[in-house]
Amino acid sequence: MICQKCNNSLAEEAKFCGICGLAVEKPNSESIISEETSLQIESDSLPMVSFQEAIKKGFNNYFVFSGRATRAEFWWWQLFNVAIQIVGSIVDAVTGLPGILGTLLGLALLIPSISLAARRLHDINKSGWWQLLWLVPVAIGIIIALVSWIADLHDWAFYGTAIAILIVFTLIVVVLLIYWYVRQGDDSSNKYGEDPRKAY
Repeated sequence: MICQKCNNSLAEEAKFCGICGLAVEKPNSESIISEETSLQIESDSLPMVSFQEAIKKGFNNYFVFSGRATRAEFWWWQLFNVAIQIVGSIVDAVTGLPGILGTLLGLALLIPSISLAARRLHDINKSGWWQLLWLVPVAIGIIIALVSWIADLHDWAFYGTAIAILIVFTLIVVVLLIYWYVRQGDDSSNKYGEDPRKAY
């Protein structure tokens, strides 16, 4: 054993350090077992997926809405999606196309983005249908537009209140979904499948 304070070498039966006088705490068998168990658990974990692996998994699971996806897989895919949209917009601007390439790329990445979001929600034991929360602000916006059109409203107070309500609901949905997307997934298997971070 070694003294924690002065790094003096101690005999196994020592109760105090002969140099600094610090009381020696002997590790109990439970802490040794828990350290061994945690090392075993860490060794069973797979390394975080890389950017290339995440893109490959995204395209290989294009129409796969079952199973689970890690946070790294989800967020690397989001980065890829944004980068592709930026490149598409730049190409559209340079060639003078009115957003054609950007729209086509967005449509090509829509299905794998939805399926990956569903698998990411499955990783925290939530249904993939929760991503439809994005439709709540859209529905509120449609209701506001219909009410103003049917009632032929030209009242700025109505529009101000309606827009404030729309912004509040949009922020609630955005914050909730981002919170779910950044949460650590379940450490063990759940009703949607095995833990994607573990080697089985």
